[in-house]
Amino acid sequence: MQLAWKEIRHSKGRYALIMAVIILVGYLSFFLTALSYGLAQANRTSVDAWDASRILLSDDANGNLVSSSVTKGEESAILGSSADSEDSAASGDKAIEPVSVLQAVTKIKKAGKASGEGFNTVLLGVRSSSTLVPELVSGRAADNDKEAVASESLSTKDGVQLGQHVSVGRAGYTYTIVGFTRTAEYNTEPVIYVRNGTFTLPSAYASMTSASEASSNGQQQSGQSASAADSDQTVVASGLVVRDASKKISLPDGMVSLDIDAFINNIPGYQAQVLTFSLMIGFLVGVSALVVGIFIYILTMHKRHLFGVLKAQGYSNAFISRSILAQTLILSVLGTLIGLLLALLTIAVMPVTVPITVSPYWFAIISGVLVMFSLIGAAFSARAVSSIDAIEALS
Repeated sequence: MQLAWKEIRHSKGRYALIMAVIILVGYLSFFLTALSYGLAQANRTSVDAWDASRILLSDDANGNLVSSSVTKGEESAILGSSADSEDSAASGDKAIEPVSVLQAVTKIKKAGKASGEGFNTVLLGVRSSSTLVPELVSGRAADNDKEAVASESLSTKDGVQLGQHVSVGRAGYTYTIVGFTRTAEYNTEPVIYVRNGTFTLPSAYASMTSASEASSNGQQQSGQSASAADSDQTVVASGLVVRDASKKISLPDGMVSLDIDAFINNIPGYQAQVLTFSLMIGFLVGVSALVVGIFIYILTMHKRHLFGVLKAQGYSNAFISRSILAQTLILSVLGTLIGLLLALLTIAVMPVTVPITVSPYWFAIISGVLVMFSLIGAAFSARAVSSIDAIEALS
């Protein structure tokens, strides 16, 4: 170790160049990892907050909650009663909870009118006092159908404030924001939690007419009657979230059960994003390891005469090899730490609109891989040194 330090201090320029390569590679690896992890989390934070084991969807939805629809008859068959969602909630059964989803543009209402360009959001319809809603960071829970709680990202990114009225979608569903939850996003869009049944599901348009359309047109959809609206074919949710992994459920025809990991992988774009960034980071680390290994090897071969002198003085191959590995360990650790620090500083000044998240777990893995691959490259150099003949090197 002492020899390694002395040589680094003596040839500062050479080793500074190698460390610069490690710093830049580490910086880029950490930054891309944070960006990849942040983008992945932006797809799933609301789902992770459910703390559920699986979800029940219609079998023709291809695992996508937005494309799924659950009828009143299917829900009743699964819950084992004819009670609707609110009655089930009142009974205290939180093992199975309905959830509805609507992706729409939301605008802040001022003076009774929606204003501004609007921002993309996801409405999640849940039961009253649902356990699917993350913990509140400010405000209070919704008390009625006209109130909602939203992800705190709507406050930081889009300027939504407590007490403001928002208009959602073309149907103009209006809610008052009474609370903010910790960041909750679905498919990269911030979530607004409302009571289930306060908006019409797009998948239900073929079989039912929204209340707002019925009041404005004074007409009902062809073949739709008041009795049909209360029938078992009425769509009441997009899916049913199962929190209790041990709960036995008899699925009716037309429905499937997906575990949460499989459901998250079916979120549109999620798997493609994760795979793309994973391959980018993997190739980056692999190529950087090769580059650092080549640098170490070339530098080692340039010091053949030095190693020849050491061998002539009686130093063993093991001692010289340990010196090379110690030298590489110092350079790789310092370079990785500096790259990590620069990445953290960059992340700290990034705007809140950028989906970037620090993951200590993945940062530790990237750090370990960079150091390990650098040492593997140094090991080849150490092996080449062991074959150097002292007399030949000095000649």
